[in-house]
Amino acid sequence: MGFWGTFVVHRGDRALGELLPHVAEFGEAELCAGGAPGGWQVTRVFCSLNELTEGFLTGLRDLTAAPVLAADVLDSDAAFVTALGVHTEPWQTWLNLDAAMGYLRAPPSPFDENDNYLGDDWVDPEYEREIAALKGQILAESPGGEVAAARAVAWALDGGLTPGPAGEVLAALVTDEGFVEDQFFTFIGRLGLPA
Repeated sequence: MGFWGTFVVHRGDRALGELLPHVAEFGEAELCAGGAPGGWQVTRVFCSLNELTEGFLTGLRDLTAAPVLAADVLDSDAAFVTALGVHTEPWQTWLNLDAAMGYLRAPPSPFDENDNYLGDDWVDPEYEREIAALKGQILAESPGGEVAAARAVAWALDGGLTPGPAGEVLAALVTDEGFVEDQFFTFIGRLGLPA
């Protein structure tokens, strides 16, 4: 079983639990990376983004006067990235959106009404249509690819970071090999964050 939880990125010397003591989940959080130029930290929190206090990212950004970013990880397969800047627009994107689809809309059982196995290559056309529509809706709200890479680079510059070229940021966004945590740390590394 993979990791379910959230990585939170913020700038400052104080830990998440010190900055936002009313968020109980930060008491068990683990620092994954810190000490980078500018005092950036990456913290692993053992709950999903939806389980955290509503508006905590905005509060964290306002407390630190710096951009913030969170990645909600689904079983080490996919992650939903949300970022808030100080001078840039908020943005969201997915790492491994295709892998996330089975979590967002559970696939039908591969058995018929008589419990006969339908085979490894069986697909439900209705489910495939639903998934295609859902994926289209997600990409309209949270674009990936070059749009996400450009927004990520602008976010990094807003935070005083030195990101790599947009092409390298894009490459980190679109890869789908290995655990999504590795992809996430590669991605933020390309933005100039501690990885």
